[in-house]
Amino acid sequence: MTSIKSGTFKANAALPIGANPLPSFRDPKHDALVRVKPQVSSEHTALMGLDCGKRSLPYQIQDRYDRNREEQDIPAIIMENDYLKATFLPTLGGRLISLTDKENDRELLYCNASLQACNLSNLDAWFAGGIEWNIGQYGHAFTTCSDVFASTQKDEEGVQFLRLFEYERCKGLWWHIDFHLGDTSRLLYAQVHIHNLSSERKSLYYWTNTAVPVTEKTRVLASSNEALYLDPYAKNNTRLFGHMNMPRMEIYEDIDASYPSQFKASNEYFFLCEKSPMPWECAIEEDGSGFFEASTPPLSYRKMFCWGSHAGGKRWQRYLSPDSEAEYIEVQSGLAPSQLHGSYLEAQSSICWTQAFGSLDISPQEAHSPQYEVAMQAAEATIRLIIDEKRLSAMHQTCLKASERSPEILLNKGSGWGFVEQKAQNLSLPVAFHFGMDSIKDQELPYLGLITEGKLPVMDPNSRPLSTPPCSNTWKAIFMTALRNPCLTIQESATLNHYLGIIHLEQEEVSYAQTCWLKTMENLPNAWTARNLAQLEIRRGEMEEALQWYSIASNLSGFMTDSAIAEEYCTLLVAEQKTDKAQKLFQDIPSTWMDSSEALSIIRAKLAVQEKNAPLIKRLVFDREVGHIREGDIPLNSLWFSYQFILYSEAHPEVPEDEVAKIVKERYPIPQAFNFMMFRE
Repeated sequence: MTSIKSGTFKANAALPIGANPLPSFRDPKHDALVRVKPQVSSEHTALMGLDCGKRSLPYQIQDRYDRNREEQDIPAIIMENDYLKATFLPTLGGRLISLTDKENDRELLYCNASLQACNLSNLDAWFAGGIEWNIGQYGHAFTTCSDVFASTQKDEEGVQFLRLFEYERCKGLWWHIDFHLGDTSRLLYAQVHIHNLSSERKSLYYWTNTAVPVTEKTRVLASSNEALYLDPYAKNNTRLFGHMNMPRMEIYEDIDASYPSQFKASNEYFFLCEKSPMPWECAIEEDGSGFFEASTPPLSYRKMFCWGSHAGGKRWQRYLSPDSEAEYIEVQSGLAPSQLHGSYLEAQSSICWTQAFGSLDISPQEAHSPQYEVAMQAAEATIRLIIDEKRLSAMHQTCLKASERSPEILLNKGSGWGFVEQKAQNLSLPVAFHFGMDSIKDQELPYLGLITEGKLPVMDPNSRPLSTPPCSNTWKAIFMTALRNPCLTIQESATLNHYLGIIHLEQEEVSYAQTCWLKTMENLPNAWTARNLAQLEIRRGEMEEALQWYSIASNLSGFMTDSAIAEEYCTLLVAEQKTDKAQKLFQDIPSTWMDSSEALSIIRAKLAVQEKNAPLIKRLVFDREVGHIREGDIPLNSLWFSYQFILYSEAHPEVPEDEVAKIVKERYPIPQAFNFMMFRE
């Protein structure tokens, strides 16, 4: 019999505590530049790069974490019957951290009990393992390390099912995922619903991201042998797609690309399964056992991602799972040909599909046949014995009926923004949602007051500012209406202008943002607004003006409240080679910030390179474990080279600098602990 109950998941965890108080503004280049090789057909070039530029507001960056893991009981929801056990983490985006085949005592996912936050998501903090539901913007979901709503309901047969739901406030979308596990089912079903209730078309991004264990013999198969791949050797870091027929990839002709272990460097490719009536993907082990998922359209594309077997890839595996020797790959499923392809959800419309997850056993000889088509056909035949498009379509209809059931028992509360937004727009939501007043927390309460009373609490410069309001036309109108109230005090108007300016800049209304913030600075001068004006000037390419505003901010109330503004200011000073001012700033800021802020330590180390101070570089960077390396970045490589260059030059002053550079590169390669190279062998 199916049961759903609250429980815990034991993990060694280092997760974000709090968030960065500064708004992280949208990249002015909303779309990403993506190119294709000649063999990519025109049908797979539509909407490439659409809305793939960096974007996170109104969410705050979650960069407040370290690598000091502690054993914790993470709140969990366990859904199980006699055949499967699914463990969800509702306080961490609803991550399906474990899916156990009880009949065979087999974990189907990469169940990572080392939940170490690392800088891989749109909001920075992300952790590896399980199945993630990436809704919103290109990249990992905004809710990856946040609470989402979880509730139970009963379907028409009286069987309980689980629902995760939330309001996605960057794009203004409402989503819920209903999970069904019938009493006798050997498959877990997830039906995803995304609603655009506005009068405007919205760009749409969705990918189910599944981490599964990987060994040397793991093989990835899908319902199509056609795929797009990203060429890691493209010049100038260009995003360049090529076309491949599995298992051969033009840039790696000597490997079978269906075996992720054969890739030396990090790699990814996207199966083009749009012609499949039931798109599927599986990861099979040496004995033919493994994991599979299948879906109804429009979830018609699949992906394989691996870290690679080179030193950088191995380092990333351990960096993300520091208490484990196991490794993983990702098998993913999405709405567009790749994650760098966009799509739209029209105004006043919804999209829905159903996905099934389960275990698979194929003849090892067929699963690992040197003929890819043989393995692919064997996998498809076995999957169809478990589920085919007719049965999946019937389950889709069953789930659709159940989706009209209202939440009955609330197991976890998400943010209060769904309730606030419902009030702001006076919306009537689909019955699948329930956002109660009791979900309101301190960060949402002032904005509920703005709706009802027309003002915000006056800004206290010595306290962290409020979280950013939704950057939509609805909220812009609310602020502008409030500012027309003649009864507002000067400080109340200045406060409203500070937050309205954030909305304006996020919407590319630079002059309006500047006007708002200059009014705030005139009547309520503070470091937070001055910092925003610095960011505005950076957007214009005016670095000297930006430095002036940062300098003003450094002398105003609020600057010493948090290290965030100093991190940005120091970064710009060093980048613009303002060495004396940077040294002076580092002398003025609290010494404790150098211990708590990795960003300041790395910036100070770069300054130490200019000072040729090798011991300081070592103490700041190489004597500690860095915890905020961004996926794809390699900031420690140049620091390591510079550090060794200084040491060798001091020990051998007679050797010319160009010779020192050659010697250092040959004799002192970067240690694996600091090597985060992804795309080069």
